[in-house]
Amino acid sequence: MYKTLNKQKKLTSILLLLASLLDLSAKTDEVLESISSELTYFNEIATATKQNEHYQPYIISVFQGKELEKLGISNLKEALGLVPGVDMATDNFNNQTPIFRGSNPSAYGQSKLLIDGVSVNNLFFDSYSEYLSFPIEMIKRIEIVRGPGSKTDGMNAYAGSINVITYAENFEGFESSDKLVFKYGSYDYIMGGFFKTYKTDDLKAFIDFFYQKDNKKLPSGLDGLSQGALGANNIPLSRSGNAPLWLKEYSLGVNLEYKDFFLKARMLEHTNGSAYGINLALPQESDRIKLPSYYLHLGYNKKIDNYKINIAAGIKQDAFDSYSKLAPDNLNLGGIIFEDGIYGEHFAKQQTLYQSSYIKYEGIDRHLITLGYRLAREETIDMVSKLSNRATGDVELVDYTETLPFFDKSAKRNIFIFSLQDEFQLNDNLSFIYGFNYEKTSRKDAGLEPRVSIVYQLDAKNIFKTIYSRSHRNASWQEMFTMNNRARVGSVNLEPEIVDAFEAAYIKKISSDSHFQTNLFYLLNKNQIYNSSSNPEYKNAMDTDIYGLELEYKGNISPLDQLYLNYSYVTGESDIKDEDRRESLSNIAHHLAKGYYIYNINRALSLSGVAKYVGSKSRVFGDTRQKVKAYSTFDTALHYKNKKYDFALTFSVKNIFNTAVKFPSAPNTYSEDYEQESRSFLIAFKKSFK
Repeated sequence: MYKTLNKQKKLTSILLLLASLLDLSAKTDEVLESISSELTYFNEIATATKQNEHYQPYIISVFQGKELEKLGISNLKEALGLVPGVDMATDNFNNQTPIFRGSNPSAYGQSKLLIDGVSVNNLFFDSYSEYLSFPIEMIKRIEIVRGPGSKTDGMNAYAGSINVITYAENFEGFESSDKLVFKYGSYDYIMGGFFKTYKTDDLKAFIDFFYQKDNKKLPSGLDGLSQGALGANNIPLSRSGNAPLWLKEYSLGVNLEYKDFFLKARMLEHTNGSAYGINLALPQESDRIKLPSYYLHLGYNKKIDNYKINIAAGIKQDAFDSYSKLAPDNLNLGGIIFEDGIYGEHFAKQQTLYQSSYIKYEGIDRHLITLGYRLAREETIDMVSKLSNRATGDVELVDYTETLPFFDKSAKRNIFIFSLQDEFQLNDNLSFIYGFNYEKTSRKDAGLEPRVSIVYQLDAKNIFKTIYSRSHRNASWQEMFTMNNRARVGSVNLEPEIVDAFEAAYIKKISSDSHFQTNLFYLLNKNQIYNSSSNPEYKNAMDTDIYGLELEYKGNISPLDQLYLNYSYVTGESDIKDEDRRESLSNIAHHLAKGYYIYNINRALSLSGVAKYVGSKSRVFGDTRQKVKAYSTFDTALHYKNKKYDFALTFSVKNIFNTAVKFPSAPNTYSEDYEQESRSFLIAFKKSFK
């Protein structure tokens, strides 16, 4: 009896032990399932925010807004100055544009700018100079893809793309707090702005606003008249002075999400001084150019079983609006003497209507297939052309909109893009992306553009990428439709610029927050569009082969700092079609080196420095001026963060050693090039509200 009871107790103990183990196993499964769920969640966020950029099928750099603020970076333009392989160029409008890997510095639309995923390049220039002053405090993150491999969902990027993400991006657990921003700096610069988030169960609303202005004037040297820009008989009228580069700008952005529907809208009113003059004559201080930009983007996102549906439509409007003194007093034009000079008002308003539909299908194991189209209609909807009386020389403006237009007011273009792409994960180490865009337009077709990308992860610390892609840039409105202009003559027969890009990359992950990356690229550019002062008509003037490398390191020296370094080398040659000759790349810095260092003195205070080297630049063929000199600049910033009252204060000094920085001018224009900012300071204050 006793033995039986003892056996029962042992059996009961075993059963209780098994039950407890089963219960523990169940709990363990629950814990593991919870961890797995959280990892999946964070991975989705990482994918959406490009935080796992090492595994993305293109060459990408990501900069965080808060880190850029610590560096004293003021705006988008300064942030892009940190990107490997990216330099800046400008023209007589001060229409500044980033140059990716030496690709055609005479064109503007070589890269695309997207604000929260909406393309904002204007139609007139195909540029986004008006957005380069976008304050860094309004930016959460910047994702820059170098090369054309970034084109997806009907978006083509010729030399690179820039996606600016504002604080409208709001993941659960990573919500953005409301903020106020104020800044003051050199050139009488002032800025104020805010952003505000509102959230309910079904509705998310975000609004941002900023206003900024300055009184910037920079030395110009003798203007273009000294080089005969308005005729040899007017050379004595040339003058030097300060170019009016002042800025007045405000912007209002709205992002709404309601269940599966979303809306993105922005109004940007951008006005700047007339810089170096439309006709290369130094303008008056009050002369101005307006480049307004408006867009409204509506969309619908829905996941149904293995399908993700995205339907979007939108309208975008932009304009070129100039009022200035185009020529000095006593100008002689065809025997007519303009005693009070020539004044002009030029206005062209463009509109783009678009609609797109895309389906992502993940029902096939290890595949994600994307299929869809994008339709766009681009057109000029208003145009005004007024000048001083060309017959009498009187200063009073005469309406020449019908008789002597500066622009084709009937300009229009229809575009249809079809896209197909497959993301194939062969195994845990190897993935492929392959597909194509096909574009047909009512002007000149770009045709079929394939893309293939391979990402191979040897192990957790070694990643390899190879990419082939083809893309294009359609001619801008200025290049096609400019009329009755001595410096610019449009042509509707322009073919799209085409690039075939071959890229390879190796990434060494040293730790979770440090890595080294090297990129090699070879770019075959065809039909590049160019004009010159001797031949102002825009033409598909050259084919250019470009190759080079980029080295990039991000990490730290100690647990208290952050270090970022990059170096780029680019070279190549162009075949000049009409002249049957080859020439080396012009107006391009072959060597670029950049970096920053942040030292966190304590939890509240940090000190940083930004250094940049830009190599010398050769002139275009026939330009006998000396090379554009190389230069080095150094900036520093002191950043203070008060956690108790949730505010930050940054004091920065730019170009500490007052280095002469010049961007090259076209031949026979401003012979001393375009001088940039000297030493300056900036104070920024940012207050957060929970």
